[in-house]
Amino acid sequence: MSSTETGTKTAAQASPQEQVKFVDRINDFMHANSKVFLVLVVAILAGVVGLGIYSAVSSNLVVKSTIALENLEATFSEFIALEESGKATKSAAVISEADALASRFGKRYAAVRATMIKAEVLSAINDVSAAEKTLASLADTYPKSHLAPVALSNAAAIAEDRGDNDMALKYLSRIESEYPAASGIGRITLSIGRIYETTKLYDKAQESYAKLIATGVESDWTKIAHDRIILLKSQGLVK
Repeated sequence: MSSTETGTKTAAQASPQEQVKFVDRINDFMHANSKVFLVLVVAILAGVVGLGIYSAVSSNLVVKSTIALENLEATFSEFIALEESGKATKSAAVISEADALASRFGKRYAAVRATMIKAEVLSAINDVSAAEKTLASLADTYPKSHLAPVALSNAAAIAEDRGDNDMALKYLSRIESEYPAASGIGRITLSIGRIYETTKLYDKAQESYAKLIATGVESDWTKIAHDRIILLKSQGLVK
């Protein structure tokens, strides 16, 4: 090995004295910034503790909301089994329990289901106007819930029953636009076409039926849409 190579390797290695100086510099840096590191450590510990508290509280709320919902479901089952006169008497208590649960547990599933139960109770005592409003508010308050499109569909049925086809279409169109992957979306599109057909807006009815067929999904709803278009054309109502 040449003397040049030996000198190069020796120069590349830190001497013990240089290593001591490096450690001293690290110690000096840590000492000079001790307050900063202390703050960072405290912040990290606070974050860990805070996360632990949040997890514990969240878990506790899940347990409490589940128990409360089970109690409400039991009360609701008892309500459904009553005679009409008994339902009229019991309805206020069930609705009050549902409202309390929804208020207490915010946007958790228990609150969403409680709101749906309230709407079902209102429908059972024939307060359909209040039921419709409750269903619509459920979709507004809990738009990401899987029950939102169900609520809108039920609200549409109530609106149609009371002769407000425009409102029914509004509810159904909202499902179609905001929840395109919802279960039973084919039935929703078919219902839109059916309402248009009922109101003699045949061109729009045909558009809805064609839209359903264009999805390429084979279902009973698609078959009905095919049949309706054939019928409309055979009667000269559409081209």
